[in-house]
Amino acid sequence: MCGKALNKLLLGIAACALLGCGGETPSPDAAATIDSLVAARWNRTLENAPTLLLREGLDVDRLPDLSFERAEEEVGRDQAFLAALEAVDAGALDDTRRTTLETLTWETEMAIEGHRYFWLQSQLTPYSAALRLYSSLFPQLPLDSGDDLDRFVSLVEQVPMHVRQLLDLTSGQFERGFAVPRQNLDPAVGLVRAQAVPAAAGPFALADDRVAALDADRVAAARGRIEEIVRDSITPAIDELATFLSGDYADRAPERVGISQYPEGREYYLYLTRLHTTMDVTPEEVQRAGYELLADFRARMSEIRDRLGWEGTAEEFHDHLKTDPRYFPSDSDEVGERLRAASNRMGERLDEYFRVKAEAPWDARRLAPELEPSMTYGYYSPPTSTDPHGYYHYNGSKLDERSWLGLTAVALHELLPGHHFQIARTLENDALPDYRRNAYYTAYGEGWGSYASFLGLEAGVFEDLYSEYGLYILESFLATRLVVDPGMNYFGMTLEEARQFMRENTLESETQIATESLRYSTDMPGQALGYQMGKRRLLELRERAEARLGEDFDIRDFHEVVLEPGSVPMVVLERRVEDWLERLGR
Repeated sequence: MCGKALNKLLLGIAACALLGCGGETPSPDAAATIDSLVAARWNRTLENAPTLLLREGLDVDRLPDLSFERAEEEVGRDQAFLAALEAVDAGALDDTRRTTLETLTWETEMAIEGHRYFWLQSQLTPYSAALRLYSSLFPQLPLDSGDDLDRFVSLVEQVPMHVRQLLDLTSGQFERGFAVPRQNLDPAVGLVRAQAVPAAAGPFALADDRVAALDADRVAAARGRIEEIVRDSITPAIDELATFLSGDYADRAPERVGISQYPEGREYYLYLTRLHTTMDVTPEEVQRAGYELLADFRARMSEIRDRLGWEGTAEEFHDHLKTDPRYFPSDSDEVGERLRAASNRMGERLDEYFRVKAEAPWDARRLAPELEPSMTYGYYSPPTSTDPHGYYHYNGSKLDERSWLGLTAVALHELLPGHHFQIARTLENDALPDYRRNAYYTAYGEGWGSYASFLGLEAGVFEDLYSEYGLYILESFLATRLVVDPGMNYFGMTLEEARQFMRENTLESETQIATESLRYSTDMPGQALGYQMGKRRLLELRERAEARLGEDFDIRDFHEVVLEPGSVPMVVLERRVEDWLERLGR
C-alpha cells in the first residue's frame, strides 16, 4: 500500500474511532443537501480565487474581481445561501457533515456582517496588498502546453484592469473618509511602484527553463505581446495609481493610526475581533489575556536566566542578547539552515504525537526582495499542483537585527509540526469536501502554529537554553499583540505608545517593531489576535481533555480530534472536542 493510500485509511480509521461511525445513520436528504451546498460554496470560492485554482491543478483564466459591484452580488448570494443552511436539520447529519454545516453557517453569517465594512478593508498595505498576487501567481502558473501559454498571456492582459479596479477601490475609500495612515503610505506606494519593471525582470517573464518544451516561435510571439502589455498598459496603470496615492491622497492621509478613527471603525474592530479569533470575545477580554500571558512568559524567562547562571538584571541579559554577534546569523543561508535543522529534529519525533502525518515535502527559502523591507518575518505558502513543496519564505535582510535565538520556535510554527504539517495534511485528506480542505481561519491556523512551538518544547527539540529562551521571546512578541492591536485600534493608544510597549516587552529591533506595529494598526487590524488567542484555546481544550480522561488521555488522539476536520472556527472545534469526550463517557 502506498503512503498516500495508507494515510487515507488511517484518517478514516482514526475518525471512526475517535468520533464514532457506528451511531445514527445520517438522513439521506439532509446529507445530500449539505453535500450540495458545500459543493456550491466551493465553486463560488473558485470563481474569484486564482491561487486556489492553481493549488487544485485547475486552469486559471481570470484575476480576482475587486469591485464593489462584485461584493454586492456576493452578499446577496450569501443571504440566500444562509437561508438554505438554516433549513438543514443538523441533528440528521453525521459528525463530518455537521461540522461542515456549522462552519459554513459561521462563515456566511460573518461574511454578511462584514460586507457593511467593505470600504474599510485595506488593499494597498504590504500584508494585504492586492498587487502581491502577481509575484505569487504568475511564476507558479503551468507552462506545459500552447494552451497554458495562451492562458498566461490572457492573464497578463487582465492586469491593467485589475490595477484600475484597485485605483477605483482606493478612490472610493478616499471619498468615504478612509486613507492609509501616513506612516504606512510610503511602504504601500513603494510596493505599488515596485510592480513597474520591464517584462523580462518581473513576474510576467517567460524564463527559458519554463518554456523550453514549447514552440520557439509561439514563445517569441508571447514574449513580444507581454512586453507590449507591460510597456503600454500595465506600467501606465501602475504609474496612475502611484501618482494618485502621492497627490491629494498623501496630503490628506491621517497622522493617527487605528481603524477606530474612521466612520464605523470602532464597530468594525469589534467585528474583526470576533472574525479573527473565531470566538465571541471582546477587545477588553483579549487585552486582559495579553497582560496575563506576558506575566507568565516573564516568569518562565526568569527561571531560564537562573538556570543559565545569569547574575545581572533581565534588561542587562536582553542587551547582551541584542548586541553579542554570536546570536546573529552570518548570512541569509544560515537562517534557512537553522530553520531546516529545527524542523528535521521535530520530524524525528512526530510518531509520538500524531497518528497521521502530512506527506508533502517542505523547505525554507528567502523572501522576494521587494517584500523584505515591509515584512517582519515572512510567510508560509502551501503546496500547489506545480510544486508539491510547502515553503516558509523567511526574511534574510538586516541580519544584524535578526537573532537566530527564535528560529527554532519559528521553524516549529511555520513548518513541522506547524503550518506545513497542518495545512498539507488537510489538503491531503480526501475525506473532506474541497471547501473544507482549503479553508483557513486565523485562530485555528495561527493558533496551531503557536501551539506547535510549545509542542516542540515538550518534545525536547530546542537545542539549548538560549533557543528555549528564544521561544519565550517569540511568544512574548506574539502576546504583545493582544495588548497593542486592540490598544491602537479600539482604545486610543498612539503608535508611539504601542511601540514603546513593544520595546519594553520584546527583544525586537526598531525595524521589526516599526513594521509590526504598522501591520496591526494600518494593515490587518485584528488578524494578529488569532495567534495567541487560538493557541490559548487549544491549550485549554487539551487541559480539559487531560483532566477528564486522566490516565486514558493519549496526545495522539487529542491531536487527531483537532487536526482531522482541517481548519474550523474555534467555536466549532470546541464543540467537537466536547462531543469526543462525551462519547468516551467523560
